[in-house]
Amino acid sequence: MVHTPDWPAATDVKPWDGQTDGTFTYGSIPCSGNAPVNNISTDLPTYNTQVPGSRSPASTRAHPFEFTVQAGKMKGRLVWTVCKLGGGPTTDDLPDAARDKIYVDFEATATRVTAEEVVFSGSFKLAGGTGRYADLTGEGTIAGYFFCFDPQGCAANQGRYRDGQFVMFGTYYDPTGPN
Repeated sequence: MVHTPDWPAATDVKPWDGQTDGTFTYGSIPCSGNAPVNNISTDLPTYNTQVPGSRSPASTRAHPFEFTVQAGKMKGRLVWTVCKLGGGPTTDDLPDAARDKIYVDFEATATRVTAEEVVFSGSFKLAGGTGRYADLTGEGTIAGYFFCFDPQGCAANQGRYRDGQFVMFGTYYDPTGPN
């Protein structure tokens, strides 16, 4: 999941209204925060539990999920921060900026369904990362939607979709690690 916490005061996020062309940015809470969906988000960092000592699903955060929209076409990059190779928030003092990253480039088509939801689907490519994930490649499909967790809906948020959820399915290859 991704969010736009503290918007409009926060300058590191910019939620989309589902119609306007431009660049938009979503993020996630720190690895130390309790984020039930992000705490059990993916098996990719564990290489399907082939990394010794790992357990799927692993805890990750989208720092950031950023994309540019032009005429309903989205093109962007998701930077997965690998919080830990198991579920749950972190309990160490390592800052998120120092944790391993996985880079995901994607293209998708977005459709504004209602004033409360935009759906998107397309393709992604794994573009390496840092640390263990430097040589990671792969590809697959990405799909999701933007919405507002706010009980008052998107109308109470200047018509912007403050939150998003997505799924990715595909294949990966890392010549230096378990596959």
